[in-house]
Amino acid sequence: MLEARDITVRFGGVIAVNSVSLTVGDGEVLGLIGPNGSGKSTFINAMTGLVPATGKLTVGDRPVPLGRAGAIAASGVLRTFQTPQVHDDLTCLENVLLGLPDRRLRSIGVAWLRRRALMRAEHGRWAEALDALEFVGLADSAQSPAGVLSYGERRRLELARVYAGKPGTLLLDEPAAGLNHVETTNLVKLLHEWRGRGGPALLVVEHKIDFLEELCHRLVVLELGRVIATGEPAAVWADPKVANAYLGVVAEDPSVQNSLGKVADNA
Repeated sequence: MLEARDITVRFGGVIAVNSVSLTVGDGEVLGLIGPNGSGKSTFINAMTGLVPATGKLTVGDRPVPLGRAGAIAASGVLRTFQTPQVHDDLTCLENVLLGLPDRRLRSIGVAWLRRRALMRAEHGRWAEALDALEFVGLADSAQSPAGVLSYGERRRLELARVYAGKPGTLLLDEPAAGLNHVETTNLVKLLHEWRGRGGPALLVVEHKIDFLEELCHRLVVLELGRVIATGEPAAVWADPKVANAYLGVVAEDPSVQNSLGKVADNA
């Protein structure tokens, strides 16, 4: 679904992401992990056009230019952010509708001559937005302003917006950050249910080890902007280079895996 090759991001003389390549397959859940400052969020920002970058990005069999947020979204790749991006003054329904832009039937002529078609299209958008709120458990808050939601609910509202957008690939930047254990467990269930409905391939940046192990088929590990390990979760946790990246020591004892989990969970 998505292939990134030699993605590099420079901020002045600092190389934040250094020739990183990865592939997210059709229906796959890929975890992108690493210590704080390893370049995970910067990598996602590069792919979604928020920071200048070099390299190549392909979605399906179509190249997507870097540096253009509209281009990656048009290719069917959507994202969430470390801090939920919602508009407090808009209702929950209106927040989701922002993820359903439809520029057809949007002219003065259409308003005069094709009003019925315009209303049918608008009713369809509203139905899709309400379905997304129902999916994340916020249907009862559809007409409430987003500003009254709890932090966990704001996370779900952002997820509803991308759910309504029907992405082929979804980039999740620390989706469980700030959530308690129950909220994190419910998020895992929600993502599993979405995938069971034929949902998108996922690229997940996260620190919570249990969350990653519940979801991910493979992991890619970054350290100082470079890939240092990739593979199935069990193999990655056992890699001494990964232990060294998180703990600052090379350790092959199995107990390191438990320590690594605690460090990453609290990072």
